[in-house]
Amino acid sequence: MIVTVTLNPAIDKSLTVQRFEVGKTNRGEVRRIDAGGKGINVARALKQFGAEVCALGFVAESDGHFILDALAACGIGADFTKVPGETRVNVKIHDPVYETETELNEPGFQVFPEHLEKMKEKIREYGPRSDLIVFSGSLPPGAPPQTFAELITIAKALGAKCMLDAAGLPLRLGLEAKPFLLKPNRAEVEELLKAALRTPGELAGAARRLLEMGAEEVVISMGADGAVAATKQDLLRARPPAVAARSCVGAGDAMVAALAYGKVNHLSFRESFRLAMAASAAAVTLEGSRMAGLPLVQSLLAQVQIEDGG
Repeated sequence: MIVTVTLNPAIDKSLTVQRFEVGKTNRGEVRRIDAGGKGINVARALKQFGAEVCALGFVAESDGHFILDALAACGIGADFTKVPGETRVNVKIHDPVYETETELNEPGFQVFPEHLEKMKEKIREYGPRSDLIVFSGSLPPGAPPQTFAELITIAKALGAKCMLDAAGLPLRLGLEAKPFLLKPNRAEVEELLKAALRTPGELAGAARRLLEMGAEEVVISMGADGAVAATKQDLLRARPPAVAARSCVGAGDAMVAALAYGKVNHLSFRESFRLAMAASAAAVTLEGSRMAGLPLVQSLLAQVQIEDGG
């Protein structure tokens, strides 16, 4: 079983606004409202792939039923810890005229030490029966930056492999706990290493350095430019298929889901990386945070270009 952990879920509202202008009144059309948060997106993608998945995390007492109902409608098992407050709303504004996508993300509800202790208990409960635990997304206010590191340490001690997709200090500290796989994007790695990564060679060097810092596998996503991946044995670069993009929301989460799926289904690293690149490309063809099914992803596999050497 794959477990996803979403500590800061969201309600994702996708709008289309023609000629969006900062500082002015803009009128648009609401296209989708989805249960969101990176771990929830990963769980949704894994369910589409046919994987056994359970979603953990925090959920707001006031309106968390929206998140839980959405997961139930997808047939995804959920075991969330309720906390006071309201679910944050993340607004994604797509402008088809200027071909831009703007995100406005709220910080989320406040959590307290007793809630974090309950989450640790959840990891202790699920760790022994999980093949893989995916920790992804932001931390809610009140959660210290070492939260992911502490949860990963607990999960690893119980025999679960861990994946981490985070940013900033939570990423840096989480890496110190030595997760099995790390999946940041280029900007997050530049912040972590305090270096600009402009060329494939610089990205390859960054991937190797992340391996030295504790991860066993590293995938650095680069949006439309593809991704770089590394293990101690492999250094690869993937170029995505040419697709008509509708929304980039959830593309990185689809990649994480495919990497997790590949791991539990014993695919080679190269095969998992190819699947991840195809899943990310498939996700951008859909509106909002919808996730592509395995048939669509597989239809794009042959169009993914994999090169050795980064």
